Amino acid sequence: MNPVLLKDLLGLLRLPRVAAIQIAFVAVLAFLVLMSWPQGGVLAVAAQGRDDMLLGIVVGQLVLLTLFVPGIAATAIVGERDANTFEMLYASRLSAGQIVMGKVLSAISFPLLLIITGLPFIALLVWRGDVNAEKLVWSYAILVVSAIFLAMVSLGISAYSRQTSSALVVSYVVVLVLCGGVLVPASLILRDSTGLFAMLLHYARALSPVAAALSILRPDAGNAQFGGRGDELYPIWQAFLPLALLVTGACFAILVVKLRKPPAESDRMPGGAIAVENRSIGRKVMFLIDDKKQRKPLGSLNPVAAKERRTNALRSGRYMIRTFYASLVLSLGLAVMSLYGGVEQKDLLAHVAAVLVSLQLGLIALIDPSLTSPAISTEVESGTFESLRLAPLGGGKIFWGKLIPSLPAAFLPVLALLPAYGAVYFVDPGYQQRFIFLLPVVALAALLCCSAGIMASSMFSNTARATVTAYLIVAGLFILPLLPYFAAGTQLGENVAAWGSMASPLVMALSLMPTGSQAVQALWREHLIVVGSLCILMLIIARVRLAVLLKQG
Repeated sequence: MNPVLLKDLLGLLRLPRVAAIQIAFVAVLAFLVLMSWPQGGVLAVAAQGRDDMLLGIVVGQLVLLTLFVPGIAATAIVGERDANTFEMLYASRLSAGQIVMGKVLSAISFPLLLIITGLPFIALLVWRGDVNAEKLVWSYAILVVSAIFLAMVSLGISAYSRQTSSALVVSYVVVLVLCGGVLVPASLILRDSTGLFAMLLHYARALSPVAAALSILRPDAGNAQFGGRGDELYPIWQAFLPLALLVTGACFAILVVKLRKPPAESDRMPGGAIAVENRSIGRKVMFLIDDKKQRKPLGSLNPVAAKERRTNALRSGRYMIRTFYASLVLSLGLAVMSLYGGVEQKDLLAHVAAVLVSLQLGLIALIDPSLTSPAISTEVESGTFESLRLAPLGGGKIFWGKLIPSLPAAFLPVLALLPAYGAVYFVDPGYQQRFIFLLPVVALAALLCCSAGIMASSMFSNTARATVTAYLIVAGLFILPLLPYFAAGTQLGENVAAWGSMASPLVMALSLMPTGSQAVQALWREHLIVVGSLCILMLIIARVRLAVLLKQG
């Protein structure tokens, strides 16, 4: 057996969080099966064309793979650099081919293990009644290809990253764009497009595993939801399989190019800074601070906060300004779409507003946990926590010095999307009241993500584990309540589904839009109370944990 695969797989399976992921995977699938179990235990003949149970098992596994796979695969290579064991692999008797194949097999083995864990639920399909064997086979082919596809994309990002936190953030952003973001252009404008442009939109959405699964299990509903035109072009799932294999092969080629030689001297250095006078104008605008500028004293108000603002790369460096620019470009695109299409088509404006709030909450969920997840764990990893304990600073000053600098950066993507909000309001002033109700939802969502990050950072001495845990908490709070939200009126009653999903900031934001659920919208105050209480609870846990660490070391 490949030694790298054996080492990584044994180390992975011994982690408590991996066992928790497997338990959560099975528990969510069991919940989906219970929701879609047919009355009397047998599938009616009239309902065999729309098997809710098969749909729940397949799409539920795709959503869970999207949440869990990047957190494991994105740390496979950059984690070796953080642990200073990357060069040891090349100093051993292992060949470059063994190292590459070991990392590839370890990255794809975990998602495949999760899929195998869900196989017993297929037996329930057979026991329940008639099963469409062709749909089942192709759906699981999409599941397996999707697992390998997402793992290889995350592994490729890990190979070119120098920090675990940045690898995790970039991997989650790319994976969520591939699974959901590519569906947005087609859902808005594909129906009215023709020719080559329509073909490009159609095959762009074919990169999404979710769209591929829905095109098999719900061909009519999937085409209607993602822009139609399903009869005129190749089905999404037939385009997804070769596209996913092509991207997977490209990622493997990138890995071979990167890992075929031992790391160079530049790979060992964490920074590689370029002198300011040698930077082009294009590079200078990518920095919020001048790393060559003479520093002022930290000051006596809160030196921890001043130190965090200067040294945290995710908060104060090029990552946040690039995120701001990218969000601004998306915001301007949505603004143009609102101004030129929303005036005459109110349905298009409603779709743009829904995409806008989804993008807003998505950016918050993707970026904000990483702002605070390294706050305390990095001090422990770097060996500076003991120096922090010896400093004449109280626990409260240290805690707020770690938390407060992340809040301005947490709201930077919110500011970037203001042009899109302004354009929607300009076209239809009736959205003003909806945006006013949306404002506290967005603010509490950002605070929730930062609270989850600092709580996870106080619990773990490893930044990678803290970051993954923070993202899993945020994903559970944002995405899992979508299950009862989409089951409203079918498997669940409107009121039960509303109470089961109202805790999610994403669900509440979508419900505040014209196409949202009125039952969830009526629970706006309860949502603010629940999310605010969760923020306070996580901050208290983080503060108490920090006090224990400062006392005991």
